[in-house]
Amino acid sequence: MAGKTSLIRTLQNADRKRVLTNRGPDAVRDETTKVFNVEEVEVDGTVLRVIDMGGQEVYHITYQLTLRQNCIPVIVVNMEQYEEISSESTHREAVRRLAFDYMSHLYLANPTLGAPKLIFTHKDKFQNAQFQKLRKNFLETSNQLCEEMIREEKALGGEFAQIKHFSESTEGVFLGEDIYEVGKDDKYEVFDLIKESLLQSSQHFVKPLPLVWEEVNEKVLSIPSVYSTFDEILKYVQTELQHIESSQLDIILTYMHDCGKVLWYKDISSLRPYIFHKISEVTKLLCVLYHHDPNIWQSRVDKFQPYFSEDGMPVEKEDFERFVNHFTETGLMMQCLLTHLVKQETPFTGLEDVKVAVCLLLTFRLLYGPLPADFKEPCFIVPQFANDFFDTSYSSPKNMLLRVETQFNGLALPQYVYQQMIVCLLKLFSDEFAVIKVKKNGANVYQDGIYTQLVHDYKSRKVSLHVSSNAANISRMWERLITTNNNILRHVLETWTASRPVTTCYCAHCLLLGLPCPKKVQRPPWCLRSLQHSTPSPRLCSGSSTTLCGDEEIPSALLYPCETLSEREADKLEKFVKELNLRGAEGRLANSAANSSQLDLPTPTITANDDLSDLSDDDENLYPDRKEVEEMKFIRLRLNPTSNPKIRQLFSNTDKVFTMTRKRGRALIINNMNFDKRPDLCRKGSDVDVENMSAMLKSLKFDVVTRTNLKAEEMLSAVKSEVIKEEHEDLGCHVLVIMTHGGLNNHIYGTDLKRVKLTDVYDLLTPLNFPGMAGKPKVVILEVCSGERSDYGQRGIDRFDIGESQKEGESISPPLAKVPGDKDAEAMNRLNYDDLLVVKSSMESFIAKVHPVYGSLMIRALVSSMYKHAGHHDLFTIFKQVQTKVRKLCLDKNLESGGQLVVVWDTLTHMRKLYLFPGFNGS
Repeated sequence: MAGKTSLIRTLQNADRKRVLTNRGPDAVRDETTKVFNVEEVEVDGTVLRVIDMGGQEVYHITYQLTLRQNCIPVIVVNMEQYEEISSESTHREAVRRLAFDYMSHLYLANPTLGAPKLIFTHKDKFQNAQFQKLRKNFLETSNQLCEEMIREEKALGGEFAQIKHFSESTEGVFLGEDIYEVGKDDKYEVFDLIKESLLQSSQHFVKPLPLVWEEVNEKVLSIPSVYSTFDEILKYVQTELQHIESSQLDIILTYMHDCGKVLWYKDISSLRPYIFHKISEVTKLLCVLYHHDPNIWQSRVDKFQPYFSEDGMPVEKEDFERFVNHFTETGLMMQCLLTHLVKQETPFTGLEDVKVAVCLLLTFRLLYGPLPADFKEPCFIVPQFANDFFDTSYSSPKNMLLRVETQFNGLALPQYVYQQMIVCLLKLFSDEFAVIKVKKNGANVYQDGIYTQLVHDYKSRKVSLHVSSNAANISRMWERLITTNNNILRHVLETWTASRPVTTCYCAHCLLLGLPCPKKVQRPPWCLRSLQHSTPSPRLCSGSSTTLCGDEEIPSALLYPCETLSEREADKLEKFVKELNLRGAEGRLANSAANSSQLDLPTPTITANDDLSDLSDDDENLYPDRKEVEEMKFIRLRLNPTSNPKIRQLFSNTDKVFTMTRKRGRALIINNMNFDKRPDLCRKGSDVDVENMSAMLKSLKFDVVTRTNLKAEEMLSAVKSEVIKEEHEDLGCHVLVIMTHGGLNNHIYGTDLKRVKLTDVYDLLTPLNFPGMAGKPKVVILEVCSGERSDYGQRGIDRFDIGESQKEGESISPPLAKVPGDKDAEAMNRLNYDDLLVVKSSMESFIAKVHPVYGSLMIRALVSSMYKHAGHHDLFTIFKQVQTKVRKLCLDKNLESGGQLVVVWDTLTHMRKLYLFPGFNGS
């Protein structure tokens, strides 16, 4: 959507000259659109009001304040951006990001809108043939996406509101006469055509107005305050237009709202009393809430002047800094901080003004609060800026659990709608005894012995709702689940009328057993389907009734809403649930034992995929003896591309796999070979590992950066510098490789022999510290030994081990949570290390084999397996192959370590697998 402001200024220019905004580093002033601007463009005596939406994602939540039925959608596409995104990812992704994500704001809320205007900019940056090719790809992809939505609507039975233009157009999403191309050197005539087209389309809305309407319009807009009540405006208007009555003013103000001159939400009871007639001043309020750059906060602190709060208490600079730190660290904004910012940075300066401003923000679910009294000071939650993420991976419950999942089909809901769902959940729990926890991707509430948790994944368009408690509370749990679910759906459907939610309810019996494919009921009868249907009253089963799940007879309450249980029925259900928990635990234990036994066996092969590899895994001198020639130290294999149609079909299935971009991502390799004042600790052969790893990653389309011989602090600094790079936003994956000496308690060493805790490394990869990779896979490859043991017990120091480097050095890391070795990987899954896939060369206290000529055993096995199998296996499977291969090779060749134990663990969310699809980009 880049280029909107330049377009508007050009259309406004009476001199008929092109106007370009400057947003480069040499710009005199910041010309970026903040939130949204309301501009006017005059065409042949008709004034068109144009709303220029800020393109940054943080502003999208404010679009809902300006949604209108009588508007003309104008999509501005920067073709330079389109070419860049489509080359790094796919044409579908580029069209989605540059057009459909913006169109969803308009068409989901107003499905009767007509055809959009499409303006391609930066035409001058391409040769004509290249530009026309990009143009053709854009339009064809847009039509394909539209056709898919229409087929989806038919498959759902036509129950949802249709987007009229999409379903009725025979020419495609964008009509030929509504498409324009703009280049830097184009004459002004093209802008005349755009203005004429806008004027022609506006005739559907423009009607001759009575002169008195114009007079009232001017009078209202001349009021100096930001807002007024209806009665205040009526009194003000009647000072000159005595004949204006209340009913007539209602009609005029409604018209002014519909054409974007004022904001009057007369259908919302909390905002009905207020008419906001200075829209530009309202945007200042929204800027306060959504401008949270660290520099802005520091500027606020620097300019702060002490003041007295509303209750007469002095607020000093250190108090203000405490308020700021509390918000930036927790996402909770203290009421005193919100009040101060609103009064200082917006026209809402009085106490009543602040109340109106907060009412506006609360009504549109931009924030929630104030929180219950158990907090020391009243706080508001701003979901957009909550910290951390809930783990969205599913694990079997210990308590009774009810679970529903809603998939939002059709045009993708804007991301902020999912944040509003969090507020919808919280508004159901105003009781001061509720315990609330909010994170970026959801919230949970504990009240009256029942946990309610909502977790969303806007990329896969899913919302999961969990309600858990003791089995005796099953009736109340169903009531909580149904009320919360339908309340959220009602909010979505009231505003985004063309959205297509499909809810699935899972069998609690299957969840307790931990079955991989639980029984489910799609679109259960108690679920709100559309606003055209009244909210159904759930049909309650009795506490003693039973039903079948597979061949097993189970209590009906595990699958259907139920009546309140008698004491006898509750005891019986509790007993049944305990038995299910025991069976589920036994099943998980058996699965764990089966998985552990695979350490001694070759990884099971998948027949359908193995024929894609023309190289055997019965290794081809993977770890040669000393008699082998030195030239064999570099692995030179051909990367097998993804050719299996079944695997290629997964490329765009974001439910099953992580999305990959054309350039897969960046990789940082840190290799410590030489250690200060300790030549005996030189890791000979590690330079070969770097060469082999780097070549393999580059063949997989990763940009590779290598850092060598870093001290402890420099290692952490290198990772910090990597994770703050903005380009990660547009990449699909990240790989971090660390090769160094390691020690007990999951430490690794810098060249100064100071320790770094692995938890500090993992912390840098969390969504909070690595936002560009939030929700995306991060692969960590650790070539470090962790002790002196082989799996046969304590032995002498191996000639390939690090020896004295295991002595404790000074740690630069504060105490943190324990990192998984062999037994803690399961615990790590519960921590906030989402979307990590880790392979470590040795288990806690064990050695890792390194050859002074050929490099490390694990790296050689991993590089070889990636070349051969990345085209048809996911990375977790490949890493498990490496685990088995290293173990088997140590035993077969009777290496001195007896058997090196490679560790593999992951926290990949949403049960998605990580495929790299070498040689394939979805087209």
